[in-house]
Amino acid sequence: MRGFLNLLKPKEWKKSIFEIDFEDLLSRGFRVFIFDYDNTLVPWRARRVSEEISKIIEDLSERATVIVASNGKEKKIEGLKCKIIWRARKPFAKKLRKFLEEIGIDQGEVVVIGDQIFTDVFFGNRMGFYTIKVEPISEKEFWGTKILRLLERLVFPFIR
Repeated sequence: MRGFLNLLKPKEWKKSIFEIDFEDLLSRGFRVFIFDYDNTLVPWRARRVSEEISKIIEDLSERATVIVASNGKEKKIEGLKCKIIWRARKPFAKKLRKFLEEIGIDQGEVVVIGDQIFTDVFFGNRMGFYTIKVEPISEKEFWGTKILRLLERLVFPFIR
């Protein structure tokens, strides 16, 4: 049980991506940043990324590979210029794993940033990546996510 709980524990906890020290992560050798989309970068179902988020992604893309991996359906997004993998199926993420293998990424160079423990953090830790858990932007979510949030509250005392 302890091993499973360790897979649910992120390396860092942040309120939002605005609190993440990307300069520090880059200086430590991280070269790939995988962001969740819904409720990490934008509120659920949003199709437009804010200028502030767009600027972070753009600046980071100049020095690293930036990928957005969403379990959601493909949609047209405004303001986001990076590789997007839709229907990523995190935490299993066969598509995402295949993409990373194709571009030849070392697991020690990858950071996963997301708002969910059972998808983003679990996926990242299973793959040996550095994980950062952020708070969800909005309370509006897919019904399946609401179930996972209940489970998160149950395991939270054991992983925090």
